[in-house]
Amino acid sequence: MMRSPLWFVRRLRAHRCAGLLVLVVSPAFAQPGSLQGHWIMDDRGRWRGLELTDAAQQAVAAFDRAVDDPSMRCVPPGLIRTAESQAPFEIVEQDNQIFILYEAFNVIRRIYLDGRTPPDWWLQTPQGLSMGRWEGDTLIVETTHLAPHLLNDDGRPFSGEPGTRVVERFRASGDRMEAEFTVEDSASLRQAATRTFTYDRDPNELVLHFQCDPLDATGWRVRATGDSLRDLLQWMDLRPPVPERE
Repeated sequence: MMRSPLWFVRRLRAHRCAGLLVLVVSPAFAQPGSLQGHWIMDDRGRWRGLELTDAAQQAVAAFDRAVDDPSMRCVPPGLIRTAESQAPFEIVEQDNQIFILYEAFNVIRRIYLDGRTPPDWWLQTPQGLSMGRWEGDTLIVETTHLAPHLLNDDGRPFSGEPGTRVVERFRASGDRMEAEFTVEDSASLRQAATRTFTYDRDPNELVLHFQCDPLDATGWRVRATGDSLRDLLQWMDLRPPVPERE
């Protein structure tokens, strides 16, 4: 049956109204103690149970941050080092997923809340695959498929071998949030290690663009000597020349 152009316009308007109704009726924050908003680090806490295996201790002993730390070349760090950055971040809640937008290295995390099972072909990445669930006002996130990376600036490694994972517990009370990270990695740690961070919600905070140009990030090409002036001069010598204007 042929439809007039007016019929299609009316149908389109009906769909738009239905979509608007869903948007209005759907609750903005479905869980108590919402994590939504901008957060700034208050306390980085300390590791508990961070006992390295012999292999991990050897890796730390041989670690040279100037050449072995990818972040010195503007490569985003792994999950834990991203989370412990003191730069602000934003949490965006949706019904079936949560996004964490970190200012540090412009990292974006997606936490799935739909109970999906990762496919066999899912690749390992520095941020891994995060699956979350709510238990009361606590968000529990289990992250697997993590690629090998560094746990700390001092070179403590995360192996990324099968069975490794990071379990996070986020809980907000008013404008205060506590995030507990538990790392399980039998190849690098003798036991599970835990660290707790606390954050303050700040509605006036902004997540800015993180600028890191590998051409300027020449610190990775200079071994630190402890003499700050000498290190600065070496760094300036290695910077690419600025083109002169004609």
